[in-house]
Amino acid sequence: MAVKNRFSESHGILGLTIDGSWNAGFYSDSIDMSKYNHACVIIMGDASVTDNAVITVVAGNTAGSESAAITFTYRTSGADVGSASSDVFSAATSAATWTTTAATIASQVSLIEFEAADLNPAGTQYRYARVSVSDAGSAGTVDIVAVLSEPRYMEAIMDTAEA
Repeated sequence: MAVKNRFSESHGILGLTIDGSWNAGFYSDSIDMSKYNHACVIIMGDASVTDNAVITVVAGNTAGSESAAITFTYRTSGADVGSASSDVFSAATSAATWTTTAATIASQVSLIEFEAADLNPAGTQYRYARVSVSDAGSAGTVDIVAVLSEPRYMEAIMDTAEA
């Protein structure tokens, strides 16, 4: 059977962080939004995540830069991965910062979404975005993956969007 539309040919799939320290805080790798209109960032914490951290999405002119925080939406899953309702997400909440709870990060999936057009705080259009996790947590690690959609120019093999 011929495959008509491969998901990986119309979406960017980026591994942004492996074992990011919930205790020390960190920035994810940058996302180059110049070829896509939408980003869905997936955060999964391990079972040892404790205490709350503050998450922001920052925009910049170059990879690795943080010029301004942007407004994004976030949603959290209803249960631990592998449990019933682990694929049922809360209503989207719009915010410039998100103070998480350990219960919504530990062993669960959280989603952050934004548009390339959102990388325009105070009238300055930026190209790159990255996730910032504060050092307010006490223990544990998180992994972050992004799925980019609505490519501006579709190609059989998309150029990298990870910066």
